[in-house]
Amino acid sequence: MTTRYVGAATTIRAEDVPALYEGAKFYSPAVSPEKTTLLSWTTSLLERNGPVTLVRPDAIAPETRCAAICVIGSGAALADLPPSGDEFALAVRELERLTRRRFEAVYPLAAATVSALAPLAAAAQLDLPLIDADGMGRTFALIHHTAMHLAGVSPTPLVIRGVTGENVAISTPGPARADTLLRSNVDVMGGWAALAAYPTTTGELRRAALTGTVSRLINVGRLLLESGDPDVLVARLAAVTGCRRIGRGRIVELEHLSRPADVTIPAHPSSVVIDEIGGQGRLLRLELRSEVVAVFADGALAAAAPDLICLVDVLHGELSTLDSLEPGDLVDVLVMPADAVWYSAEGLAMVGPASHGIPLPHPRRR
Repeated sequence: MTTRYVGAATTIRAEDVPALYEGAKFYSPAVSPEKTTLLSWTTSLLERNGPVTLVRPDAIAPETRCAAICVIGSGAALADLPPSGDEFALAVRELERLTRRRFEAVYPLAAATVSALAPLAAAAQLDLPLIDADGMGRTFALIHHTAMHLAGVSPTPLVIRGVTGENVAISTPGPARADTLLRSNVDVMGGWAALAAYPTTTGELRRAALTGTVSRLINVGRLLLESGDPDVLVARLAAVTGCRRIGRGRIVELEHLSRPADVTIPAHPSSVVIDEIGGQGRLLRLELRSEVVAVFADGALAAAAPDLICLVDVLHGELSTLDSLEPGDLVDVLVMPADAVWYSAEGLAMVGPASHGIPLPHPRRR
């Protein structure tokens, strides 16, 4: 194995960005990299401005003020309406104006998908350190689906900024209400926006956030970029992330996003059916929302959110994103445990199978 593990990284350089993004895909394999310009844009920012300091919340003064950054809205809209370049930094500045406090660091709301790149870009533009922690350890659909919210940290006041230069500020005592207000405004702003939220201190993050989640993206990303053999890749991912293979099989049915949602999470249910090759010869049915939220094996629930469920393309030895799946693809189905906070009673109530309209006990709680 030639992979250079960074452990807990202390800086992120331009050459680290592809590994960061590849790892971010693993923790939310919804959109293929060809569908966003954020990868090349963030790389060029670090080439111009130099490396960004990455620091754990317990290695910086506890009174350090910081704000969470992410992309909110549709990945497809982000591809159709690329960032003009200053949305994330200006969202932070607007939140500073609103709170009348200067921020000294930023951190990811969700260390996964394109939202892992946005805070890195903002840190490079604002010359601030990036905190090696986030609120989800992957992605969830709503902005209050965070470890910070479970620990009592409010997502508001918050600011979103669109590509046309518009700001929307929201303050509300109800986190769920904040997300509802956000969605309607994001639609008007073109389908996506830069979000600056959860203003807090690193002292609070020590207690409330998930630490080390940015470093692990780089480590996992390097594995994904190096490996071509699917069996070697799965073995290496298992050693680093604790994932396991549920089964290998060929996609025999791919339902397009058409069923109406009967829950509050903004996603259209869909399904993928996989005919298992070898093993027990089962039919694996994957339930999709904005991610894979459940796997049924011959009708029995085998894995479910908040487990992280992803697919590896066996032919190419790489991750399969949900927008790339085709009937006939040979894939490995992997499942990985999420951070422990999500298996608490409060965590499962928020992001477990019932929140996706699957009223069954979670397999890890039987």
